[in-house]
Amino acid sequence: MKGIQKAFARTPHLLSSKVGMTKKSTDPEFDDYAHRFESIEKATEKLLKDSKAYTEAVTNLFTHGADFATHFATIFHPLGSEYGLESKHPEAAHTMSNVDGYVAAIEDLKTAIVPELELIDSRIVGPIKEFQGILKAIRKSITKREHKLVDYDRFNNSLTKLRDKKEKTLNDEKNLFKLEQDFEIASTEYDYINTAMKNELPRFLVQATQFIDPLFHSFYYMQLNIFYLMLDKLNGFAEGKFEVSVPAAQIASDYEAQRSDALERIEALNITKRIISTARMVQSQRGNSGLAPSSIGRSSTVSSTSSLGSRSPSSSAFSKKPPPPPGSASATAAPPPPYSPPAAGSNFSVATKKAPPPPPPVKPKPKPAAQYVVALYDFAAQADGDLDFKAGDRIEVIERTDSTEDWWTGRLNGRTGVFPGNYVQDT
Repeated sequence: MKGIQKAFARTPHLLSSKVGMTKKSTDPEFDDYAHRFESIEKATEKLLKDSKAYTEAVTNLFTHGADFATHFATIFHPLGSEYGLESKHPEAAHTMSNVDGYVAAIEDLKTAIVPELELIDSRIVGPIKEFQGILKAIRKSITKREHKLVDYDRFNNSLTKLRDKKEKTLNDEKNLFKLEQDFEIASTEYDYINTAMKNELPRFLVQATQFIDPLFHSFYYMQLNIFYLMLDKLNGFAEGKFEVSVPAAQIASDYEAQRSDALERIEALNITKRIISTARMVQSQRGNSGLAPSSIGRSSTVSSTSSLGSRSPSSSAFSKKPPPPPGSASATAAPPPPYSPPAAGSNFSVATKKAPPPPPPVKPKPKPAAQYVVALYDFAAQADGDLDFKAGDRIEVIERTDSTEDWWTGRLNGRTGVFPGNYVQDT
């Protein structure tokens, strides 16, 4: 509560000093020390931030490096019943034989780096945080010195103003006596803390430099040790397997030469062009032609004219063939005979005509037995309407073609969609 009262008492002087209406004392010697202290505060904060960022960056480097090695090895491992890949792809045989060793080398390197990162936390980050605690205590003393300077200035300005007044009343004399006492107390407190800060700050600045320099050198050598570990582990893995003395520019040129037109061939694959949903594909075809879309990827048959059309790898959607309009089957029948009015005197009338009997109910056709296939590989949905599944899942076939290179329609766990026929086999 006392601090709040002092803050309210100092506010008018602070406002008037900012607009130049009152005098503000300065001490160039202390201002220089305070500026240097502020620089140390900022440098310490940055050193702590960079130390944490470096630790996180190294951790992420080896985490993502291990993930890359694992995925890279997965690409070069055979899938399912594939064997003899080295004979089929002799240009990649060297890589296939070393991917597992690369995964093991990266995992070993990741394990070896952990103690080094823990050393950074204990030898660098911990001491910096303790040093920051000391800086905060000194900053409180500097703030307290600023408050004492404000009290000194406001009592000094009030006392000077009252002394310069020519005609003083009895109350002015009483206030003058009180102001002199307050000014003497404020002057004593300010001189004490200002002198102490000017004596102690230079010593602290020297000791702070002696404290931070070893931290900087230790941090440098810890980073260097991490780089040496990386170089030693990776060189040990590459020794006798790969050429490590090749310049970076030559590595890039060799890669481009060996890659040849692989990227163009991959982009030319039909499966890479399935990028839009079924509904969007059907809508675009309908808008371009103005007609009902036909089945994509295969011709319609008698047994599947109203079912889902198969999907070819080059298409990105499938569509239903629209059913024939109602009454189309009798559209070609002979027209009824023209109407002729009844003969005069005939007792037969339209009102007495007997309605024909209703047709007998249509017997439902027996449903064919459900057909199932078993998934050979995992399949992830690539567009709306795809049916994803895992290897070994038993899928009910709703619609299929004679070719396994087409897209079939099936049902799994209550979900219906299309899937590639070459991913499954008959049960």
